[in-house]
Amino acid sequence: VGWIVVDNWMAYQETTFVTPTFPGFASGHGTFSRAAAEVLAYTTGSVYFPGGLGTYKAPNLKFEKNFTESFEFQWATYFDASDQSGISRLYGGIHASYDDLPARKMGSTIGKQAGKKADEIFKK
Repeated sequence: VGWIVVDNWMAYQETTFVTPTFPGFASGHGTFSRAAAEVLAYTTGSVYFPGGLGTYKAPNLKFEKNFTESFEFQWATYFDASDQSGISRLYGGIHASYDDLPARKMGSTIGKQAGKKADEIFKK
């Protein structure tokens, strides 16, 4: 981690990747993952993953030529995983924070409404 002169900055993508791929729009990753986190928390009655920890083994990316370390993502809550999903688009140079944060707020509203609507439909 350190400072990078803007002329030397590259998105965390292959060098042939054109970034950003589109103008500023709400991040789909931010919106859908936050909505899913809200639905899971609402449905299960807990913000925590079953067993207290959610994990995902990171795949080897094809443009990671010299990276041989394997690692596993870990999250305590559905919201931690959701945040990671939205933030990943910033790391990739696909979105900026002004695309991600409002998308998470929107996803939160949608997810809460979806949980309540599911109760109306399935608890009749």
